[in-house]
Amino acid sequence: MDHAVSEGARPYFDKVRKLAPTIREHADRAEREAQMPREVAEAFHQAGLFRILLPRSLGGGELTIPDSLRLVEEVARIDGSAAWNLSICSGGPLFGHNLSRKAFETIYADARGLSAGSLNPMTSRAVAIEGGWRFSGKATYASGSAHASYLMAAAVVFRDGVPQMVDGFPIMRAGLFPIEHAKILNTWSTAGMRGTGSNDCVFENVFVTDEFTFDWLNARSTWQRGPFTNIPLPLQFVGGLVAVVLGIARHALDALNEIAQAKVPAASRNLLRERTIAQVQFAQAEGLLQAARAYFYSCNDEIWRKGEAGESFTIQDRAHARLAVVTAAKLAVQAIDLVADAAGMSSAQTSSPIERCWRDAHTACQHVLMNTARYEVVGRVLFGLDPGSPVI
Repeated sequence: MDHAVSEGARPYFDKVRKLAPTIREHADRAEREAQMPREVAEAFHQAGLFRILLPRSLGGGELTIPDSLRLVEEVARIDGSAAWNLSICSGGPLFGHNLSRKAFETIYADARGLSAGSLNPMTSRAVAIEGGWRFSGKATYASGSAHASYLMAAAVVFRDGVPQMVDGFPIMRAGLFPIEHAKILNTWSTAGMRGTGSNDCVFENVFVTDEFTFDWLNARSTWQRGPFTNIPLPLQFVGGLVAVVLGIARHALDALNEIAQAKVPAASRNLLRERTIAQVQFAQAEGLLQAARAYFYSCNDEIWRKGEAGESFTIQDRAHARLAVVTAAKLAVQAIDLVADAAGMSSAQTSSPIERCWRDAHTACQHVLMNTARYEVVGRVLFGLDPGSPVI
């Protein structure tokens, strides 16, 4: 367990250790079915893992965001897909805070209340009508949607059939509505992260009252107090998915260590652990992962500190947070590549955890919030230019 974990979070890490056999038992089935098995979702429910960011008044764990990131990483050491779904579903309240308090409690006071959704507004439209909005379109890559009670959809605001623009960017609205108003499509077919069930969800003319919507680009809670109000929404959810990649990398390193204790490579008389190139690559991978974690967590710990202190956040803060995310993801993937090379043919076997770690990490890092394209946006900000994108 990370020494930086707070006392309040430690019981949840104990729960994760107890759930590890259940997660492992169903990991292969999650791969086959391209969905998180009900047994794993139920285990998360029973352990309260989906409610770690909710207040204690709603039966939640009231964890800090840095604690939640470290917990997600711990689950990813067991299985990346399960951790991805935990990150998405437990992170729903971060978006829910921007609804009215009544709407927030309507969703999350239910012991089974979970929200999942899509950050992509370009595949949906929202039209203002009296008392609310009409949402139509598609929520793409909605991880965890099979286990959610509410769907979050981001959408471009239309008026008279025309998208509304400000300073060259579309006006965006996000809304949450019961997921039974959407149809979940069977669209998730990828090389990695298969167990996340990140299917598209389509919906047509769903009426969402104002209190269940918020301004997507200028989200701010009107009733929350403390860090969840002070920290801009993009900085609150900036790290959840990268924590998954860090955990996957640790899983790969652990697997290599185990293989190296018993494997005698072809054309060799000695164990893999006695092979110089394996020693070098293992050490390099460990160094890369430690560097990734140090950078990533120092950034997120600082964001939380500033939020608690009520300090302001600049566009440079957002750029540096994104830089930490992308860099940590890239370093973790480099570590996994070294592990796969050191393990030789063992890493190519579908029965090997390294093979799945490699696929999962490379797939995860194509997410829009941590792929290579984010470097360009960050670089523009660091050069003193306009980011050229509403998403940093």
